[in-house]
Amino acid sequence: MADETDSDRLKEAADWLRSARHVVVFTGAGISAESGIPTFRDAAGLWTEFPPDQFATWQGIMAVAAKSPGRLARFLIALLEPLAEARPNAAHAAVAALEKHTRVTVVTQNIDGLHQEAGSSRVLQVHGTLLEVVDRTGQLVRRLTRDDLRTIVARLRRMTDQPARSVLLPWAIRPMAGLRPRGTYRPRIVLFGDAMAEPDWSQAMEAAEACDCVLSIGTSRTVMPAAMLPSQARAAGATVIEVGPDACTGDICLRGKAGDIVPALVALAHK
Repeated sequence: MADETDSDRLKEAADWLRSARHVVVFTGAGISAESGIPTFRDAAGLWTEFPPDQFATWQGIMAVAAKSPGRLARFLIALLEPLAEARPNAAHAAVAALEKHTRVTVVTQNIDGLHQEAGSSRVLQVHGTLLEVVDRTGQLVRRLTRDDLRTIVARLRRMTDQPARSVLLPWAIRPMAGLRPRGTYRPRIVLFGDAMAEPDWSQAMEAAEACDCVLSIGTSRTVMPAAMLPSQARAAGATVIEVGPDACTGDICLRGKAGDIVPALVALAHK
């Protein structure tokens, strides 16, 4: 049971959400962690075993592929397998349900497509998505399904048991990255040193300026420049509600699991 302070905060947040005409829902790794997708930056996150200087830049990934394709395969398995099996959780569903009551723009740092799968209709993916493959010009080559990800993971597992790993790696990842007659293709994701995904980033900044409420869920607000959006919205007059286990800097702080708090918040705001 929540104590009186928690109840008061939830009611205050619900009042703000109920009166909002345009809500920006800003989400980070914490909301997807509750769907089984590991974070990158936590103590047990992916960057602990796979350092970002090697696995979070295209140059680093190419170097690892050339020198240690088996290690790259292990990284890709750790990255892709949870995404292949993930399903939207109660927080994703509550965000989608909020659209029935007010204008909602979802701005997500996540690359997993779970907001769309939950039913949100306006999702800006400022770090791109693993479920879209683009060519060098940014044109869409194909969309990937979670079954496609499972196929890639299965191929990578078979590859790690074979001696000719450098030859088998391109075959294993061919659905999402490789060469074709018109050049290279790869997932539409933003790695370190890349520009933010467009037009999503420009539209996200516009939404932050125009909204009157930000619901920030599961983000540490440390990854720049995305982390500045709630502060930008607040400076423009919006109220910032933060949901998560960590210390927060919003106007209203709701501590706990997103899958518990967000459905309760939406239900109380629009009962």
